[in-house]
Amino acid sequence: MKKLLIIFTLLFLTVGCKTKRAVVSTTGTVTAEKQVQEIWRHHLASFPAFKTLVGSVQVSYNDGKNSQSLPLSFRMEKDKAIWLSAPLGIAKVLITPEKAAFFNRLDSTYFNGDFSYISRLLGVTVDFDALQNLLLGNALYASYFEKEKVVKLLPEENNRYNLQIIDESPVEVIYRFLPDTYRVGSTEVLEPVKQQKAVATYEYQQVGEVLLPHTLKIVATEGANQTEISIEFKGIELDKSINFPFKIPEGFKEITVDK
Repeated sequence: MKKLLIIFTLLFLTVGCKTKRAVVSTTGTVTAEKQVQEIWRHHLASFPAFKTLVGSVQVSYNDGKNSQSLPLSFRMEKDKAIWLSAPLGIAKVLITPEKAAFFNRLDSTYFNGDFSYISRLLGVTVDFDALQNLLLGNALYASYFEKEKVVKLLPEENNRYNLQIIDESPVEVIYRFLPDTYRVGSTEVLEPVKQQKAVATYEYQQVGEVLLPHTLKIVATEGANQTEISIEFKGIELDKSINFPFKIPEGFKEITVDK
């Protein structure tokens, strides 16, 4: 369970009632930049509106050699905190805009670090917003869409609107949006030089008036090695009064990673 919790935490720090499809102009008189803006506008309008979420997640991990599955209690206060707890409080995770922390009673260890440190460890920019967007089915790095000429419109494929981030980074990011709802159907992140690729794929559920992920499947490959992580969201409720009990027990050993 320790391995699963660490991978799950670091990874984060890495359809019900359909609506009427909004029409994106594809005539020759409309520029690709204009089509990108239209797709992005519809996606922004699709962002789920809520104050809090509470429920559970079933997290499964398989790297071809080992497989594990773990149920976790799940709570989120939008833009403020994400909290996870294993049964009986054996392990807990608390993520805020300032830091990420977790502890594991099975081996008396804990981690407590800021995002800049974790970003250096992973080699990619990580923050609370990216993690929250990942969990909600929003585009991970929304700020890119506010810049000019860094988003490329790709041909429609498998009934998806496809956009690619274009910048000086060696990392390529492709979003595939569902045409009926403009939620993210999948996000693909590639770093060809290092032969690394990660694909996050969503299925959605209707919770009240909000469309939220039902399942999130992440497949990460590096060369010939492949790791799969599946997250199923269960019993999600909106706007309940919640708290985030979290205290690292005394005497636990801190988990550190060499720079």
